[in-house]
Amino acid sequence: MADLESIKEKANSAADGISFNDCACETLTKVPDFAIDMAIKHMTDAAQEQGVDTICCDFLEANNPMG
Repeated sequence: MADLESIKEKANSAADGISFNDCACETLTKVPDFAIDMAIKHMTDAAQEQGVDTICCDFLEANNPMG
């Protein structure tokens, strides 16, 4: 699994105007490497659809396709 700093860099550069807070990035460290890009894209797409500019842990939980 990816380390926190690489997740922060990847997540916060994924979409203009959307950032992931530290809690969200920490949560994403639990995502397997093969799925991290897909997870970040899903969350940035959901944020754009919902007009959210900062993704937090609550947002991750509410928009988790895995339940």
